[in-house]
Formats: sequence, structure tokens, C-alpha cells
Amino acid sequence: MPTISMISYYSSCPFESILDAYRTGRGRVIMRGKTDIELLDSKSQRAAIIIKEIPYQTNKASLIQKIAELVENKSLDGISDIRDESDRTGMRIVVELKRGSEPLIVLNNLYRLTSLQSSFSCNMVGILNGQPKQMGLKELLRAFLEFRCAVVERRARFKLSQAQDRCHIVEGIVIGLDNLDEVIKIIREASSNANALTCLISEFDLSEKQAEAILDISLRRLNLLERKKFTDESKFLREQIVKLEHLLSGREKILQLIEQEAVELKTKFSSPRRSVLEETESGQVEDIDVIPNEEMLLTMSEKGYLKRMKPNTFNLQNRGTVGKSVGKLRVNDAMSDFIVCHAHDHVLYFSDKGIVYSARAYKIPECTRNAAGTPLVQILSLSDGERITSIVPVKEFAEDQFLLMLTVSGYIKKVSLNSFSSIRSTGIIAIQLVPGDELKWVHLCTNDDLVAMASQDGKVILSSSDIIRTLGRSTRGSVAMRLKNEDQMASMDIIPTSMRKDLEISSDSSKRNRAKGSKGPWLLFVSENGYGKRVPLSSFRILPLNRGGLIGYKFSSEDRLAAVFVVGFSLAEDGESDEQVVLVSKSGTVNRIKVRDISVQSRFARGVILMRLEYAGKIQSASLISDTQTES
Repeated sequence: MPTISMISYYSSCPFESILDAYRTGRGRVIMRGKTDIELLDSKSQRAAIIIKEIPYQTNKASLIQKIAELVENKSLDGISDIRDESDRTGMRIVVELKRGSEPLIVLNNLYRLTSLQSSFSCNMVGILNGQPKQMGLKELLRAFLEFRCAVVERRARFKLSQAQDRCHIVEGIVIGLDNLDEVIKIIREASSNANALTCLISEFDLSEKQAEAILDISLRRLNLLERKKFTDESKFLREQIVKLEHLLSGREKILQLIEQEAVELKTKFSSPRRSVLEETESGQVEDIDVIPNEEMLLTMSEKGYLKRMKPNTFNLQNRGTVGKSVGKLRVNDAMSDFIVCHAHDHVLYFSDKGIVYSARAYKIPECTRNAAGTPLVQILSLSDGERITSIVPVKEFAEDQFLLMLTVSGYIKKVSLNSFSSIRSTGIIAIQLVPGDELKWVHLCTNDDLVAMASQDGKVILSSSDIIRTLGRSTRGSVAMRLKNEDQMASMDIIPTSMRKDLEISSDSSKRNRAKGSKGPWLLFVSENGYGKRVPLSSFRILPLNRGGLIGYKFSSEDRLAAVFVVGFSLAEDGESDEQVVLVSKSGTVNRIKVRDISVQSRFARGVILMRLEYAGKIQSASLISDTQTES
């Protein structure tokens, strides 16, 4: 049947929504239409949602019209066509999806925005003792049982009274028929009806009602057959009187009769359940409930275009190659950021004005490498001229984690991650900035981590995050590095606690270099002209903030630092790095190479070519990928 549908209940607390109505008399029952997902074209991976049943009181034509209106108003994405293929064999509404659309997300939107999912409220109010009262199922059944007991008792007493009255009359008629000749004689000799009535009462010891019944009987009923009928009726009435008196002798007998009648009604009128029970995560289904928490790549351009792609979009390439294009870019646009995250992650978007926004990673439409991407303004409520400069994926807002922020002018600030667990759609302040400064880098850290900061001139400060005071969101922070001339900060990365114990910090860097050689972990430097190198972390000593820094890279006049990473998180059996670095040029070309192919050199060396940029301009951004994030 088209309106059978399904009853949904929470998996975290099974049947709770239904039980609430049963316990308290107030609640709701969630009904869903029955749907299937069919693959229309295996090559293009186009799918369709097939609606086979709709909830109770839902009109099919109205449902189709509502879906069409939502698609036309762009309130419902991912649908290319809708048609009704219902016939006498059953309902079939086909909702065709666009290529690349996630069927479960579209289905959830149909549940949320249309009557494909409906809620039926329960408000069980009855009249109890003359007063309206809201009752749960147990109290309601008790009240109904008391009512049934009273009804059955009144019915039994009424039937008993009728049977006793009728039995009294029938017994009188039988006496008259047994003495028919005397009765006829009395009637014939009587001077009037009243005289005959009096004579019958006195002669046969009858009541007035019995005597009247004898006088009212017609002559044709004075035969033997009629006498037998009256005799049988008298016997039946006496049996009924005994049964009714037995029923009224105790409450238990009445309850047994009520149960018997209920079973008879169930046997005669009951039908199997038509609406099946379906388990769901919650009454209001969210997209996250059905989207797999898969790994993904996020890219962002300077003009604010986002793309979500599969991790294997970019294959591994050799060092020094040209790379593969990340896709279409607008005129005068360039790649800005490239991160690896998971679909369920909260992605924090930090703007140049010090404002932070938040959205789940899966909110970004998935696309191919050659697609143009989705404008950030369709996902975030950005103000005019505001640019997103850093994106940070967060799995959970742990109490022992912090966000470390670095501005272009060299100011650093540490804020508890919990401060960003609830971000309104219009964003909240992450850091206070002075005119001319902008927030550029944001990383997750703990108090036990080290932080590596580098300027465009190649100066490096390696410092401990525990010396950076935790501040509120509406503060500026402290000076991270003394910058000379027109130098600006170029990059920042975090050295986790697990790496700190591998470092042997000494005041004499030359002794460290001789002792440690090329053993990791390392700082990976990437220059704007596509050069790079690895320098052992042991080549740098820990410094306090507000210092000039140590030389990490000697640049020519035409080159500057683009990014710096801490590598050596993942090591192969030979002790070399298993990580990979993804380089993105301003023109959108992407190159993905092994870190182990990048030479380990001194702090003063120029490095090796990582990516040839004759036709691709400058390196715009770089991202590190571990061995667990490589192409399957």
C-alpha cells in the first residue's frame, strides 16, 4: 500500500520516542516513506532515489510538487529530474540525481524539507471522573478497564432483571396451560376481565402479571407445541439467570468475561502491523549520520574557491618534475592552501581579519581535479574584502589542545581549542589585529609541543609552546620573532611531543651537526622558486620568543621562503622519511613527491630543485602527507 511507510526510532535509545507517548501521554511518532537507491548508469555513477511508500495522510501529487519547487528555488541540491512511474502494481516515484551527488545526503534533505518524513504528535487526554486529564497508556488502560467493568456489570444486571421478569411470566403461562380446562371455565364464567383476573390469581396462586399474561394469550397458542416452547423458554431463562448471578458474584468473573470478549474481538477484527519499525540515529536526521568518514583533500584558492577531492587524485611523482594541474583557476587567481582531513572533521576557516568560521568538511561539494570549485561565500558568511588565509581540520575539541596563531608581522598567540567549539554562522573573533597586519598561519598544538617559525628571509626560531601564555580570543598576542627591514613571517609548523625526546639540544650547533649527521627529524624548507632541502632539527637550538632567529636557509635575492615543515613523523625501516609533500604553484599546478628524495643539507645550503616553475610562476602553498594518506 502506498501509505504504509515506516516508523522511525532512535538507535541510541530504542523506541524512546514511541515510549514517551505511552508513558506520559505526550510524544510523537516519526513516519518515513519507504525508499530505495538504484544505480541508473554504472559508467557515470548516476543514481536515483525510488520512493515506494509515503507516510500516512501524505498526498503523492503534493509531495512531487513540493520536491519540484525546492529544486527550482535551489533549496534542494543534487536532483536533476523527478517523475511519477506509479501504476496498478504499486507506487514508484523516481528522483534522478545529478552526477556526483551523494544519494544519502539528498535523501536526508528530502526527509527534512518534505513530507516524506512526517511527525504525528500524541496528546492522549481523556475524561476521568468528570475531569479532562492527560494519561499515559497504562493509566488510560486502567481507566478503560474500570469503565468496562462498570459497563459489563450494568449489562449483566439489566439482562438478569429482564430474564427474571420473563421467567416469572413464562412460568405463569405454563401453569395456565397445565390447567387449561379450569382456566377456560373461569374465563367463561367470569362477568368481566377484572373478575377473571381475580379468579385466576386466587385459584392458581398467580401474580397479577402472570394472570394478565394468561388472559392475553390467543386461542391458537393453546396447543401442545406452544406449551413445549414455553417450557423450553422457561428452562433456558433459569439457566441464564444462574449464569448471570454467577457472573455478578465476584469481580474476577467480570474480568474473565472482559478478557474473553477482547480475545474474540482481536480474532475477528485484528490485522497484521503494516508500518514496520526502522532504526535511525536520531529523530532529526543529519547528513553526518549517513556520510562515511572518509579521508579527503581540500584545496583553496586565493580568491576563495574550495574543492574537495579524493586522496588518490594526485599520483606520486619524482622530484624535479613539472607536476599535475590542480584544475581550473579564475583569472588572476592562485592556489592558497592544501590540506588533508576527514569528512566528519570540523574545518575552521581563519580570515586575514582575525575572524574564524566553522563548517563540516563534507559541506564542501566533492568534485574532480579539473572542476572550478565552490565559492567560499556559498559556505561561509564572509564580509566584503575578507579572505580566508588558513584552514584547520579538527576531529574533536579536546581540553588539552590549543590553536597557535601567527601573523604576517610576527605576532603569535595560543588559545584553547575549546574556545572555538561553538562558532556562530557569522564567525567569531580569533585574534585582535593592528592595521596592516593579518592572520596567516594557524596550527593545532599541545603544551608539550615545539613550534618552528620561519621568516621569508630564512630565519628560524625553534621554541617551546609551553612558554607561550594561553590567552583569550580578543587579544593580540606577543612578538614571536624580531623581523628586520621588510622581512615578514613565511611559515610555521608544530613539532609534536613524540619528536622532542629524539632531539639532543646543545648550545654548540657545530658539535650537534657532527654528532647527529643527517639523522631525523628534519625541517623541510620549500622556497618560492621551487627549491628545497632538509635540515636536521638538531641543527637548531631552542630559543625564547622575540629573538632574531637562526639562519635556516640562505636565499638569493630573487628567492624567498614559501613554507617550512617538520618531517620524520613516519619513518621506513631504513630510518628514512615515509612522508610526501604536495607543492602547489600560483598557477594551480600540483606536484607530489617523496620527502626522502629531498637532500639533507646544512642550514646555509641552497637546496635542490623540487618543482620546475619555468611556466608556473612561484610556489604558492605546500602540504605534508604521511604514508597512511598515500594513494591506495
